[in-house]
Amino acid sequence: MKDFLLYASVVILFLVCLLVVLIILMQRPSANAGMGSALGGGAAESVFGGESANVLSKMTTTLTVLLFLLSFGLYLGFVGRASKTTSALTPATTAATPAVPAKVAPATTTPAAATPTTPASPAAPAATTTPAAPATPATPTVPAAKAPVAPTAPATPVAPAPAK
Repeated sequence: MKDFLLYASVVILFLVCLLVVLIILMQRPSANAGMGSALGGGAAESVFGGESANVLSKMTTTLTVLLFLLSFGLYLGFVGRASKTTSALTPATTAATPAVPAKVAPATTTPAAATPTTPASPAAPAATTTPAAPATPATPTVPAAKAPVAPTAPATPVAPAPAK
């Protein structure tokens, strides 16, 4: 029901805006000047009587105040509605404490260059080691930020050989 009232107020605000524009255009600062003459010349005088300037001024003031009040009310209505609904962009707060990711020991591997290339005996099977399966943490881990690398000094250019 609140949404219906908010959007109905938006339609009313739009209509008030149009009325304010039309009433301002109907006003004439002098007898034959202004946009009022383009809208029918003496149409405002024939509708509102000889004192049309006073009527149009009062209507302009009233509708302008109504325009500002509706605008401010709609602002408060939409802000109040937005603060009660959760957005996909804002994280939901929970009472549970975040789980600490389990520390995984790095797998130790021996480099290929450090192992001897000649087998001890051809009859003996080579010892095989199976790598341990990495432990999967309960929560996704965030990679640590890398420290900035200091730029290296540029290599000194080699002077070209003299032409012969």
